[in-house]
Amino acid sequence: MMENQDDQDCYVFLDFTFDKVPAGRVVIKLFKNIVPLTAENFRALCTGEKGVGAQGKPLFYKGSKIHRVIPQCMVQGGDIINGDGTGGESIYGAYFANEKNENYNLKHTEEGMVGCCTNGPDKNSSQFYITTVPCTHLDHQNVIFGKVVKGLDVIREMSEIPRVDDVPEEDILISNCGAFEPNQLWGLEENDGTPDIYPPWPNDWDNQSVNVNTVKQVVENINQSGNVFFYRGQFKDAERKYKKVVRYIDWFLQQTRSKSFLDLRNNALLNMTAVSLKLQKNKKALQYCNEILKSSPHNGKAYYRRARARLALKDYDEALRDLKSANRLHPNDRHIKAAFETLKAKKQNYLQKEIVFCSKVFSQ
Repeated sequence: MMENQDDQDCYVFLDFTFDKVPAGRVVIKLFKNIVPLTAENFRALCTGEKGVGAQGKPLFYKGSKIHRVIPQCMVQGGDIINGDGTGGESIYGAYFANEKNENYNLKHTEEGMVGCCTNGPDKNSSQFYITTVPCTHLDHQNVIFGKVVKGLDVIREMSEIPRVDDVPEEDILISNCGAFEPNQLWGLEENDGTPDIYPPWPNDWDNQSVNVNTVKQVVENINQSGNVFFYRGQFKDAERKYKKVVRYIDWFLQQTRSKSFLDLRNNALLNMTAVSLKLQKNKKALQYCNEILKSSPHNGKAYYRRARARLALKDYDEALRDLKSANRLHPNDRHIKAAFETLKAKKQNYLQKEIVFCSKVFSQ
């Protein structure tokens, strides 16, 4: 997949992982005709071709992290020295000055603009930002040198990762990066040896014949990919694939309200619930089951898996209520019967501990 390019265009890419799980590729067009020195700095840091810098660290974005996420504003990365926003180094030395160009009229009028983080006037290094909303307050202060042309949804997802004081709670790493040759394919599609051969986000899917049958086949292939990882025990990767199924379905449901796609969506949510239980993300599992039962109140699997989540959260009374609902819908299911026995034992053990605790309190 590629956009029409001429000799003046320059494109680079950043591949991201979230918590060691592949998140997708971001393609950036560099404005080398407007800010050639700044664009070249970013390009060379994407390729790593300049080797090791004066501070003894590779002049290379690969392996560096997004160290700051500012809600409704931007994400920041590129500290190739310290990794936390306190360092950086350009290919020209520690810092380089803002470029002066009478034709420079770039503004932060939309999301996806890429610019230099600066420590003050004319102090640009390797650190960069990507906007997630218009940021006109940065105009005339920071130098814009590029724009995201593909993979903007990867940046949007990144901006929603939980954080503490603007620091992401999970590692957001640039796992790979580089520059494209003219007319080189952009490589947005998955390539992990499973049936999923589509971009992580449907907005980047270059398909001219989107119809019900095509999308159903795509969804089935992505779901099969999730199953591959699930049965390998690679639950984070399986989770990513099942989320992708829901993502593609939601994208297509904007165009049609086909009941078959609603059923496919609920099936994907059930898979996400199974993965969440494996990863001990019990509150997430509870959330997915609630979503399923809103549209499908007779879904026995959703009651059963919600019961398992509540059991793990020690909400024994609600777990029992869900197991009874599941049993009414599937009276011969051995898993549900086994869950009843597990619940009985756990609740008995819990009550016994409470009795011991209370007896100690009142005997003092």
